[in-house]
Amino acid sequence: MRVGNNPEKDKEAKNILKPHRVVVVFYIPESKEEFYGQLDAVLDKCLQTLIQTINPETTNITLINNDSSAKVNNVVEKYKHLIDKYVVYTENKGKVYAVLNEVRAVFEPFVTITDADILFYNGWEKAVFETFRQFPLAGVVSPMPLPYLTFYYNHNIFGFNTLKGKIKYGKYVDDKDIELYLQGTNLPKLIERKTRYNWAEKQFVLKDKGHTAVVGAYHVVSTYRTEQFRNCYSFPDLKFKNSYEGNFIDCLAEANGLYRLSTIKTYAYHIGNQIDAVVLNHDYEPNDRIETSFFDEIVMNNKQNKFIAAIRSLTGRVFIKFLWNK
Repeated sequence: MRVGNNPEKDKEAKNILKPHRVVVVFYIPESKEEFYGQLDAVLDKCLQTLIQTINPETTNITLINNDSSAKVNNVVEKYKHLIDKYVVYTENKGKVYAVLNEVRAVFEPFVTITDADILFYNGWEKAVFETFRQFPLAGVVSPMPLPYLTFYYNHNIFGFNTLKGKIKYGKYVDDKDIELYLQGTNLPKLIERKTRYNWAEKQFVLKDKGHTAVVGAYHVVSTYRTEQFRNCYSFPDLKFKNSYEGNFIDCLAEANGLYRLSTIKTYAYHIGNQIDAVVLNHDYEPNDRIETSFFDEIVMNNKQNKFIAAIRSLTGRVFIKFLWNK
């Protein structure tokens, strides 16, 4: 039987709603395969640079352990006191399941979803939210320029913005940023694809009032308006499928009348599964954290009417086909 009253009921401590949450999902199995050999060290670098570059007053961190081996415990333990939430699955559910199960319940108006092999640079958070501030219809922003994904679930950006002269095509991303991305992914064919557009030579950007953002974003690391995930109940019945994120995550911005953008400069590096010279030589000292007041200037909720969003998407497809010949 119960004796007395629960003393917690008499406390009046309040929960604090921050504007931003970062969700890091990882799977590091117990394996002798070379591919997995350094992933615990990669996770360590990811968490180290993430924690050093965010403002803890504005941003919470959630870790999702997708049934990894015991060796990750030493890594997580180093940062556990700085982690707001730690989720551990007893089987590998796959990235999409694990992410959706988390972000559909996030209170924060913005959520960054990132793989655990990302190196975060100083100022990434400020650069991302500067993009949200200057482009209120931004629904997704990546902290690295991704011009090769210009047309990926992004048709709606091309309609009225083309008419208004806000879509530009030219050399906007520095070669060193292109090369850095290719080095991390080790996928040179991203630039060598058989298409009329060479993404290294020229890029599509959105320009407005002196501000520029690259058109295109990706799910390896991106920040989302959380409202996109509201009232979404589709279930990922498959654990693993190539480009599965497209069906559940990448498609949401366009469906809600929002844009997929990325920063014009590199603020994150895709480490992959090997610690390389870029990681070893990186300056980890934080010096450009975002301020709490910065979020006061950002439109927090901006999901558009879905009928209007569909019209803009259709209009954009027409412009892409006949003007940009894509």
